[in-house]
Amino acid sequence: MKLKFFLLSFLLLFARDCDFYSTSLWFFQEGGADGETNPLTSIFGFGWYGLIISNALIMALIIYAFYRFSFRYRLKLLTKIPNNVWDYASELYFHQKGKLHLLLFRVPVEKKTYYAHLGYVFIRVIIVASFLATFHNCCQFYDVAFYNFFREIVKRPLFVIYGLVLLSFIFFTLRLWSSEFQQQKRAES
Repeated sequence: MKLKFFLLSFLLLFARDCDFYSTSLWFFQEGGADGETNPLTSIFGFGWYGLIISNALIMALIIYAFYRFSFRYRLKLLTKIPNNVWDYASELYFHQKGKLHLLLFRVPVEKKTYYAHLGYVFIRVIIVASFLATFHNCCQFYDVAFYNFFREIVKRPLFVIYGLVLLSFIFFTLRLWSSEFQQQKRAES
């Protein structure tokens, strides 16, 4: 577990550094910050130092949450194993079946479990998102031919990137829930 924690933490920091490198290619060009699509810059007007500070804080929170998952989190065995993964996650977070939809607008009753799970999921999702952003920025900056062709086909590659990030969030969340659900079933038998 220690090796996985350090490996993923290092990979997160490396991926973010790659993203910062690729962002800096554009950012320091004449008018480069004007075309920046990062919401912190485009909506909130953050400059380079604001991006660094906000990202450092976010990365520290994600690494801390992943630390909690890796070293402090223990799977709580439920008294009765639900029939499916969705009911399992609902009971895990809200102590009731059929309440998983509440995750869309409410923090669960089991906050420690929820935040540990977010650490597990977010460290992986941010790594994926950072490498996708790096690839996108570098291909655009260095005018890579196949990527230009791809951009002509999809028109807005950021929608594809955001879609892939969302899919990775769903994938890692379901993978975690399924893994824990299987552990629960094995512990019961």
